[in-house]
Amino acid sequence: MENLKIINEKRLIENISYFGNKKICAMVKCNAYGHGLKEIVSAAEEHVSSFGVVSAYEGKQVRKYTDKPIIIWSVTEDFSACKKYALQFVVDDEKDIRKAVKLNIEDSMHLKINCGMNRFGVKSEIALHQIDNILQNDGITLNSISTHFPITENKRETLKNYQQFLRLKSIITQNASVCFGGSGIYDYNFNFQILRLGIGMYGYGHKNLKGVLRLKSYVKKVFFARRGETVGYSAGYTVQKDGFFAVVPVGYGDGLRRALSGNFYVKINNKKMPAVGNICMDCFFVKVDKNVNVGDEVEVFWDADKFAKICGTIPYEILTGFSNFRGKAILEKD
Repeated sequence: MENLKIINEKRLIENISYFGNKKICAMVKCNAYGHGLKEIVSAAEEHVSSFGVVSAYEGKQVRKYTDKPIIIWSVTEDFSACKKYALQFVVDDEKDIRKAVKLNIEDSMHLKINCGMNRFGVKSEIALHQIDNILQNDGITLNSISTHFPITENKRETLKNYQQFLRLKSIITQNASVCFGGSGIYDYNFNFQILRLGIGMYGYGHKNLKGVLRLKSYVKKVFFARRGETVGYSAGYTVQKDGFFAVVPVGYGDGLRRALSGNFYVKINNKKMPAVGNICMDCFFVKVDKNVNVGDEVEVFWDADKFAKICGTIPYEILTGFSNFRGKAILEKD
């Protein structure tokens, strides 16, 4: 009996294929959005052109599992690691370009333009002219010119951001590939060649996608409680009717957010059964029927949108929280 983190390989590939008319840079930052780095990289490798991370440390980990290009989409200070592990990287000022030239890794650069996110990227026309002069004088060819749109659900604002991107990009005289970040940008008829695919790859953000991750556990203990007794920390649940309860060894230490306490259900023996009481660090409680036994399989999680709605957050936060899940990760073919 053990906890299992199950990644559905077929769904992952189908989700990638949905965006298939673009080159795909599969974003695997933050432990592949909580799914598990090794499993996601190995499953996606044949179906994408590159992998995306946000640090040299992450890039080093991904390099263990693939020979494909790995791109750090956040600015980095560790250019030595980029050289050692053959990592490509983003630049957004001339100082970083100079550092890359000094280490002879200027052929690994992507230029980032800021068109509204105000996170990373160049937004000064003067700075872009200076960068273009360096690129021309040193004969540097960029791997891409990229940006990330901040609010793709707002069409008017996104069109405005796109026009800003085109204006700033026009300052760079070379005809580099364009890379856009965010699954939502795929719905626009914009001219770009590479899509940094994040949440969409994992099954969220579009109605035609399917969630890739499920979490399974087991019944560790079954106990009987009478009406009026309480269950869990802070007497979070009062028994209304004599009956059976199960202890499942998954808790907020595994990423099962405490805000879910008493607000979700699990599946045991193909039946929905309600979680009750406050979620503990390493377990939670379920109101069960008399047919449930120690060792029975418990399906704990299968839909990040539902959990996000209960917790008042976004599916990204739900999924990345499962990076700490105490259990074996396995690839499921179907």
